[in-house]
Amino acid sequence: MLAGVQNLSLPGRWMGQRHVKTMSGWPKIGHVFLGLACTNRGATTPKNVPSNKKPPHLSLIAGGKPPDLTRLSRAQVGDRLGISVSTVRRYEGSRLHAQIGADGVHWFDASEVAAFAAELANEPRMLRRLRNAAGGSTAKPATRTADELAAQVFERLEQRHTLAEIVIGVRMAPERVRELHVQWCQGLVEHHLRMAREPYGPLDGDYVRIGPAELATRLAELPEGLTRVSVGRYRGPFSSTTPEGDQKDYAWVVELGGFLVSGPCELTEITRRFGDGDYRITAYSIDPPTLRWEVIVKGVRVAQ
Repeated sequence: MLAGVQNLSLPGRWMGQRHVKTMSGWPKIGHVFLGLACTNRGATTPKNVPSNKKPPHLSLIAGGKPPDLTRLSRAQVGDRLGISVSTVRRYEGSRLHAQIGADGVHWFDASEVAAFAAELANEPRMLRRLRNAAGGSTAKPATRTADELAAQVFERLEQRHTLAEIVIGVRMAPERVRELHVQWCQGLVEHHLRMAREPYGPLDGDYVRIGPAELATRLAELPEGLTRVSVGRYRGPFSSTTPEGDQKDYAWVVELGGFLVSGPCELTEITRRFGDGDYRITAYSIDPPTLRWEVIVKGVRVAQ
């Protein structure tokens, strides 16, 4: 299904290499995005003694490749979702459907687990229920440094999260998020060249324009795996004159929010959340963290 997906990177400073690179320090969804505590209950390895034991997967999508990618055991499902095995059992027959192997082991379809993970990420109330069912966590959260907070904000900006989503997810004041957003937009050298003398943000001409029909095709061709679809309302270009006298047109985009999908989806997933309008749509892969494509679409309607 990857044949129909285009990896489009926008020219110039806005969507340069800084925005499409694979981030080596991607935060595990169970720790940051979902806020679930995943712990390794196994025995610890003595210091300075090598061990061949692989660390557990702490994200919704496995960091490595197990022998069979199509099915998962109860323990593997629990690791992916950040819940206990007993909680996995509670969802068998309703949210999760297992097949019992010849050895009596319950096996779950990996695609169904991924879809359930996306559903959990889009429904905070379900996450609270899962945490309560698992007994919750009374441990005091670890103190985060300013560097760690900045990294978490930048990673969410890569996915086009809204201000509200970042404030709630990272637990940071809006004023600080805005400051980091300016730095994320301008980069390193460009920040010194501009020194806030002109508006920051994407140039209007940097975006690829497509029609609603092509947007529907791109959504239908999203590959298996978690993808965040971020939506911003496009209000057209606005002009600004630089101190050097140059006229530039910037894109006026108001971030509306986003949602996770575990594979292909329909255009109605956007219209039922945000209605009709002109939008900037971004598809961002969670694993690996990569921009799939970003476009501006005018005339998105409920019925095409």
